[in-house]
Amino acid sequence: MGRFLPRRNLVMMDWIAGAYGGIKAATDITQSMLTLKTDAAVTTKVVELNGVLLGLQSQLNSAHADQTTLTRRIGELEAEIAQFKRWEQEKERYQLHQTEAGGLVYRIKPEVQGTEPLHHICADCYQKGIKTILQPCNDGWYKALKCHPCNSVVHVEKIPDSGPVVVSRYDPFSE
Repeated sequence: MGRFLPRRNLVMMDWIAGAYGGIKAATDITQSMLTLKTDAAVTTKVVELNGVLLGLQSQLNSAHADQTTLTRRIGELEAEIAQFKRWEQEKERYQLHQTEAGGLVYRIKPEVQGTEPLHHICADCYQKGIKTILQPCNDGWYKALKCHPCNSVVHVEKIPDSGPVVVSRYDPFSE
């Protein structure tokens, strides 16, 4: 957050300078009221003073709203930066791996695996900054891994052919 303070201070200085200008004008009007002798002249200066004070109040309200908006946006951007940094650290734990069937997944590196079970994450989601653990499934003649959020299916290995299926015409009940 500290990197944004100098810029924010410059913007605040503009607002403060405007507020001081309004206060100076109000002070000048008040001083000139002291030198007036007639009620009509005093009334004119009071109306002028009220106009300056209302303008000053409006300017301060606007500055406060702008400052609140900027503070909120800075918070959002800092949260995005923190999330990006966390993803950068997390993705370093994985390496691209080609399965026996030719599919590409990201697999956790053995040196950082610790007590976590061996797992794979979706290559498509990884490129988008999302960590999605792939779940085992079958896809035709392949053992596969499926990403449920993006519906990707990665073939891991071919299921071995069990040979021809023999259908016998023998019916023990027909005799």
